[in-house]
Amino acid sequence: MNQIATRVNENKLGVIPRDLDAEQSILGSILLNSKILDEVADLLKPEFFLDSINIELYKLFLELWQNQRPIDILFVLDALKGKNENVSKDYLLELISKSSLSSTPIETAKILKEKFILRSIIQVGDRLKFEASNENEKADDILDQAQRQLYEVSLTNVDKNFVPINEVLVESFERISHLYNNKVDFRGVPTGFTDLDGILGGLHASDLIILAARPSMGKTSLSLEVVKRIALMQKVGVAFFSLEMSRDQLCDKFISSVSGINLNKIRTGHLSDDPADNEFTRLGSAIGQLDQAPIWIDDSGSLNILELRTKARRLKSRHNIGLIIIDYLQLMSGKGDKFYNGNRVQEVSDISRGLKMLAKELEIPIVALSQLSRSVEGREDKRPMLSDLRESGSIEQDADVVMFIHRDEMYNKESKKKGIAEILIAKHRNGETGTVELAWVHKLATFDNLSGGRTSGRVNE
Repeated sequence: MNQIATRVNENKLGVIPRDLDAEQSILGSILLNSKILDEVADLLKPEFFLDSINIELYKLFLELWQNQRPIDILFVLDALKGKNENVSKDYLLELISKSSLSSTPIETAKILKEKFILRSIIQVGDRLKFEASNENEKADDILDQAQRQLYEVSLTNVDKNFVPINEVLVESFERISHLYNNKVDFRGVPTGFTDLDGILGGLHASDLIILAARPSMGKTSLSLEVVKRIALMQKVGVAFFSLEMSRDQLCDKFISSVSGINLNKIRTGHLSDDPADNEFTRLGSAIGQLDQAPIWIDDSGSLNILELRTKARRLKSRHNIGLIIIDYLQLMSGKGDKFYNGNRVQEVSDISRGLKMLAKELEIPIVALSQLSRSVEGREDKRPMLSDLRESGSIEQDADVVMFIHRDEMYNKESKKKGIAEILIAKHRNGETGTVELAWVHKLATFDNLSGGRTSGRVNE
């Protein structure tokens, strides 16, 4: 019988969620490569382990890692002297032998976290069952306990660490000094749209930005133009999650925007071979530029907030992406139908809150496209308002920035603003609101800076 079997009463814990192999596997992996803690230290807490000796070992590993000390068998055994004499060299070797059982450290940490949450739920259930069986308290009081205790369990997913203000002040000073010394115009990632950046200061880390409009106003086109400018000009990695358009359609729009070739020609392949303006040559040049662009496209079609979080974390870890765009929010799903009982507003609220938490966790801006309700069509002034956000729930509350696209020519054939789009910044948590005008480049189905659009003759061609 191994050491774990002597420490765990199988009859008593037979129904308790646990994965002791996973516990040993990740500890063995850390013994082999302590840099694994760089990936999992913030995800994996000592209480996620069930076995008492594994808990103590992981605490020791964290202590050694934080003090930049080696984590190997000899050093661990020496550090355990006087603390825990039950851990033998043979047990540490056993841990190493099981290191290959885990797929990845992060996934193993998630397994242990999942088991811990399930055990916590069982404990809450047992306590509530005891209280209800004794009939010593009113049902309403027990229900209140249930909500409070389950909420406490849910906080396992929330970073609750406090930071002393002196640390924040140092970071703030360094950031402001960098901006001052390098004459940086924006703290955020510039979109490439001059007037828009002038108000927003670029797209800021940890911000949730909602870009909303009625159908055919150009939500996707504007977001793709932002992706192109940020990826090609700023060399910042961008992840584009498309729930509506295919990767081929998105690539066609990218190629059209970069090459300046009419989007319809791109789709049909009817390119001009005029020597004065060989569109096939321009096509090749555009593809060459895009080939080097740090852009990742996910067009899986169905996406829930949990899948998004997993994919986004992976891209951030592997490619250090600086922006996520989701097209569009109302096509996403939450945790599953059973959680909402058909309440779509609550589901969308969960999604928007999840996006904000993800932006904060990854410290990058997230732009979520959103549909507007039909109430816009019933007003004389068609400019959108915050109340027009469809299935709004907490979208307005969670968002740091809410922007609308309005093109008067879509409603008024005699419009004096043909080829001009208004970007209405209706909410800006950390700055001013206002209206910015951009050029709508009809033949490319994209946007440009207004002055650039006019002088280059790209508007309404």
